[in-house]
Parts: sequence; C-alpha cells; structure tokens
Amino acid sequence: MIETGIDIIEINRIEDSIKNSEFVRKYFHPKEIAYSEAKQNSAQHFAVRFAAKEAVRKILLSHIDKLRWSDSWIENDKTGKPILHFSTAINQKIKIHHSSVSLSHTKDTAIAIVIMDVTSH
Repeated sequence: MIETGIDIIEINRIEDSIKNSEFVRKYFHPKEIAYSEAKQNSAQHFAVRFAAKEAVRKILLSHIDKLRWSDSWIENDKTGKPILHFSTAINQKIKIHHSSVSLSHTKDTAIAIVIMDVTSH
C-alpha cells in the first residue's frame, strides 16, 4: 500500500533542543548527527531530518507498535539526494518496497514529505 507522511517544524524549536546531547542521541542516528554537525547551520539540517522522522512515523505507526526514533535515518547519496534507511528491526516487521523522501527548509521552517510502499509481514 502506498502511503504518504508530511511534517513541518520551526527550526528554532530544534535549535534549542540540539543543545541537549541526550535529545540529539535519542532522536538522531549517528550518521545524521555527523552530517548535521558538519554543516554551517546545523539546526536546519537537524530540523529537516526531524521532520522526515515525523513523516515516517505517521506512516509506520499504523504498521508497527513500537518504533524508536533512530529506526529510520537519512543519508545523502553522492549527488546529495536524501535516501531513507531503516533499521533491521523495522525490516523484520514490515516490507518496505519503496521509499522516497523530499526535504526543504527556509531560514525559519523545515518540511519533509515521505512516500512509501509498505506491507506488513
């Protein structure tokens, strides 16, 4: 079944939160942390990835009872395109046939849309 999730967030909410290392470790995969911290305005990069996680959750929580924030993460391919990745725990519970994510941000807001073709095992 093809499903869509979308989320928008104010960057200043994440900017305050990422000052807390526990928040960062709870919500972000180590690869997202390394990527975002390497950027000049890391809050924008953390925020847009947080929005993507919320969009993923809007889809997956109808298929999975328990979902950790770090069960999905984004890595950019060599052209810069964001690619969704899922933990082994997710892949054991459901079949993701295809996923696509689009990210965008302004100075103040970040938005993400996720489209997934998902079936339960």
